[in-house]
Amino acid sequence: MVIDTLLRWFKENERQKMRHVRRHYLPMEEVRRRVDEADEVLLEYCAATLPRIGIVRDSEPVGGYVRPNDSWLRYERFCRRNGLDYGFYDIAASDWQRQAAQYDIIVWHTPSTPAVQAMAESKIYVLERMLGKCCFPSFDELWQYEHKSRASYLYEALGLPAIPTFATNSREEALRYAAQATYPLISKIDTASKSSGVRKIATAAQAKRLIRRIFTDRSGASTRWHYVRQKDYLYLQPFVDDATFDLRIFVVDDKAFGYYRYPAAGDFRASGSGICVKKELPEEAIRLAVDTVKRLGSRLMSVDMLYSPKQGRYLIIETSLFNRIDTCEQTVVDGVAGYYDVSDPNAIRFRPGRFWLQELSLKVVVEEWLRRHASERSPEAE
Repeated sequence: MVIDTLLRWFKENERQKMRHVRRHYLPMEEVRRRVDEADEVLLEYCAATLPRIGIVRDSEPVGGYVRPNDSWLRYERFCRRNGLDYGFYDIAASDWQRQAAQYDIIVWHTPSTPAVQAMAESKIYVLERMLGKCCFPSFDELWQYEHKSRASYLYEALGLPAIPTFATNSREEALRYAAQATYPLISKIDTASKSSGVRKIATAAQAKRLIRRIFTDRSGASTRWHYVRQKDYLYLQPFVDDATFDLRIFVVDDKAFGYYRYPAAGDFRASGSGICVKKELPEEAIRLAVDTVKRLGSRLMSVDMLYSPKQGRYLIIETSLFNRIDTCEQTVVDGVAGYYDVSDPNAIRFRPGRFWLQELSLKVVVEEWLRRHASERSPEAE
């Protein structure tokens, strides 16, 4: 009786698993064909000694099926096209330090969840600082990724033109701010994507209720993550009511990509709406994105910004190391897919091309490793 029940449970669980796979996964061969539609990204720096790459999979293949937008498929193609030796690194396993011994570079598109981000910070710190591995993302890149409060500290310290942010860990200060603030305000939690964890606060009374939950309630306020609560921190931004769109601009190496995002009818959030328009980008916005990424010290970053006609300038909403990338055509101008060449900020030029951002970022990482390795082995270094 018990055995029959278990067998039925296993069969049903397997059926549910396969239903999920059919909804979200595609055959490996089909995905590889899509990945190969992009232009090749080839190393420009040659060396006799090449690094071995450890690729952390976003998700594991299931019965010959894969998630079509997983980054590991793009990292793998880059390694194959450039003759780089690589393997798949299980960073979640208990022997992750022993496994790391066989790799020079470890690359991982870390998911946007609090649990994985915490694990990634802990392990990448050891991989970089103790074991001497080159990691993408680096600990410094990861520290500011998917953590809005940390990012706001950097924007303020660097004087970047971000939307004014009130971020506090003080209950008393939060209540004083709520009493005198101009509404509506936008409240955000530290770790979230696609506008999850974003709410509009219309009145001081509503703000005070949220503050009491965050600072007074022993468990804090609920978030989209059932295992994480918003406890003892408040993150608020004014609602910019004259902005009609967001811009998302990616910067990697000497290339910039991007598109416009518009809110759905009746909503105030452009992020997560799915309404994207690919057309010519304003040079002012491109320059702001390039400067922001340079000053934040990231090898790949997207900068989300909006334009306020009242203030006459672009304001940074947030930055992100990783985004969901579904296509090798992130920028399209007059029907032509391409990118903006930002090698000379005074002469930005649009050029045709279809690239995976993952391959471009891994190229930067590998060439950095090659240059450092060459300098360490040169007679001058000795």
